[in-house]
Amino acid sequence: MNIHEKTNWICPEGYVVPDFIIAGAMKCGTSTVHALLNTHEKVFIPDSEINFFDIDDLFQHADFFSFNGSWHWPNISVNPDSYWKWYQSFFKDAPTDCLIGEDSTCYLPSARAPKRIAIQPKPIKVIICLRNPVARAYSQYWHMLRTGRAMFSFEDTIRFTPDYVLQRSMYLEQVQRFTGSISKSQIFFFVLEDFLARKEQVASNLLCFLGLDEAQMPSGALETHTNRATFPRHVELYALKNRILRTVGNTNYFGKLPFQTADRKSVPWLVRGIERLHSKFNPLSPRDTPPMKDSTKNFLVSFFRTELRGLSEIVGVDLDGLWFTNER
Repeated sequence: MNIHEKTNWICPEGYVVPDFIIAGAMKCGTSTVHALLNTHEKVFIPDSEINFFDIDDLFQHADFFSFNGSWHWPNISVNPDSYWKWYQSFFKDAPTDCLIGEDSTCYLPSARAPKRIAIQPKPIKVIICLRNPVARAYSQYWHMLRTGRAMFSFEDTIRFTPDYVLQRSMYLEQVQRFTGSISKSQIFFFVLEDFLARKEQVASNLLCFLGLDEAQMPSGALETHTNRATFPRHVELYALKNRILRTVGNTNYFGKLPFQTADRKSVPWLVRGIERLHSKFNPLSPRDTPPMKDSTKNFLVSFFRTELRGLSEIVGVDLDGLWFTNER
């Protein structure tokens, strides 16, 4: 990080940065931690992800970069103050006596976020969320399909564009970037499967890490609820629709970023028509996740078991036992 960039990313005087950040990868438990901490009376977390410290990371936020005759992309060097004002807007309703937090499902895989978090004027605590890498990748695939960004079957996505669904499960190098930039005393590792196995202990450890009083958590806070996922009736048809309308993903963020002013109406009428027609013939409906092919699961278990060797020692949890022991 050069001096000019570092200056842009240091919080200006008079502004605030959060006390803690929930750093995850898509579909690895960030929403679970968010929901848990959000029940505490001394915690304030904005409802939406902000993605501030990696907003200009093309590899994590391709949808933030758009081209319509000319390029539009996040660039804090153009007007740093406007970006910091935008960031501050998410915390404007925070009570003065609360810990302020925020979360992003891209901070963990981003190569840019750790250094930017590390240089802030106060030490920010980081909660790193991890989940079985095979399950996480598969869950991400279905999310990307539903949101118009996956254009092939899960197997073909791995074949043609493996980074698309596997890169965010490459936890070892991601965790090493954080521990290389931030003191390990400021990092808490939240492993989803460990939490589900012993909720009270993990939650207690998390609250202790943040300096929060367990007595101020409401009863039932550990009973996290997740909405049942939705899936298309015909996966191949949904993927084909996504290929035809492959630029629509960018429109999901129009008007929501500090450098954009366009809104959803910018979507061409033909695109909106195809979307509506397709939703009638191939609707998304709540049901159990379609099972992964056994050969695909076996391949990914073998792949990640090798790629993530050494992560357990850093995290302090037997991840191999949690994630792979019962897999074929």
